[in-house]
Amino acid sequence: MAGASSNPLISTARASDTSPTVQLHPLVLLTISDCITRHTLRQQTGPVVGAILGAQDGQNITMEVAFQAKLRANDDGEVALDDEWFGKRLEDFKDVHKQPQLDIVGWFTLGPASGPEPHILPIHSRISDLYTESPLLVLFHPENAFSEATAAGKLPLTLYESISVNTSSGPDDKAMDIDGAVQAKSTKFRELVYSIETGEAEMISVDFVARGGGNATAVEGSADAAAPKAESSKVDEAASKKAMRGKQKDKEKEKEKDTPIDESTILTVEDDEILSSLTAKMNALRMLSRRISLLRAYLDTLPPSYLSDPSLPLNPTVDAQHPLPLNHSILRSISAMLARINILAPPDSKAFNLESQQEASDVQLVSLLSSITTSVSAARELGHKSSIIEFGKNQNKNRMGVGSIGGYGSGDGNFFGTVMGGGGGAVDRW
Repeated sequence: MAGASSNPLISTARASDTSPTVQLHPLVLLTISDCITRHTLRQQTGPVVGAILGAQDGQNITMEVAFQAKLRANDDGEVALDDEWFGKRLEDFKDVHKQPQLDIVGWFTLGPASGPEPHILPIHSRISDLYTESPLLVLFHPENAFSEATAAGKLPLTLYESISVNTSSGPDDKAMDIDGAVQAKSTKFRELVYSIETGEAEMISVDFVARGGGNATAVEGSADAAAPKAESSKVDEAASKKAMRGKQKDKEKEKEKDTPIDESTILTVEDDEILSSLTAKMNALRMLSRRISLLRAYLDTLPPSYLSDPSLPLNPTVDAQHPLPLNHSILRSISAMLARINILAPPDSKAFNLESQQEASDVQLVSLLSSITTSVSAARELGHKSSIIEFGKNQNKNRMGVGSIGGYGSGDGNFFGTVMGGGGGAVDRW
């Protein structure tokens, strides 16, 4: 804290209720570590700077992915962002991460534990002016990478938010503020509290990367150890094999051309999906096995409990055989996990299978009753439609019968006109 208070860029004000809540994802940490490793191995000069993309929902901010930025020297000789390259790379990341939509929420660089230094202000101001109003700063501390705090689980980084404060220039500042005069503002940084947000998929991927790095280191070490022995044997065999290499390559090429391709060895898209699914499940099982082994090792190091032996004290002392003290919160979590195991794998499998069969029978019975009800309703509707059709047919038959009766004796169209109509011809006939 003394170093932080002596830094003029660090604000002494405490975080307010409007300060954001930050969730940091492991992919950002992996990207920062990769950038530092590449920068060191390539012996590059200049700062390590990168952008962090995430999502913001009110005061909740997530930092999910990151990428390294390209830098250049401006007219004043200061290190600045390459705006054209940075903007294009940012748009590419936005196109990739559309569901959910990610945008720049901050940036990262290297710095001491005492806080940000003045040379980072041009980059911070540029990001604030062009991309986001108040970007967060993730400051990684390389000197603390191998400290005791890091070994205990604390990450060697600090998260800051930027705030604008008025620079005091005299006793009349308050009056000038009342008069509406424009005051000079300076940027300061205030430390934020963050949490690590890790999903199951990220945990598996991070563990896989860590295991791969360890294997690569082991292979590299073994290769370096075996290099002197292999070199002497290769020198002896080089002279004898040099003349035969050209002929062997020609023969191998001819064999490859003549050999038909075995289609059974080519993986289809479905095979690739199944293989990736099995690989993910295998990694998940390995991680679960390591976690169970860790829990068992932790429980083995604990002293005997008073629950098994009432003569033991409630808070046993730590000794050489049992170096870890009792942590009741961890023990409660383990107990809760064991209580949930009965739900996942019930001890009485016969009763569980019987209950499952009964529930399945109930579901099938309800489905059968529903189908019967639907069939009865359909039959009733069919009968109703059939009665309407029969009634219509009977009406048509009745109409046809009435029409034939009305046309009887109509051969002479003037029958009723001559007999009952009172025509002149009728008077003559009668």
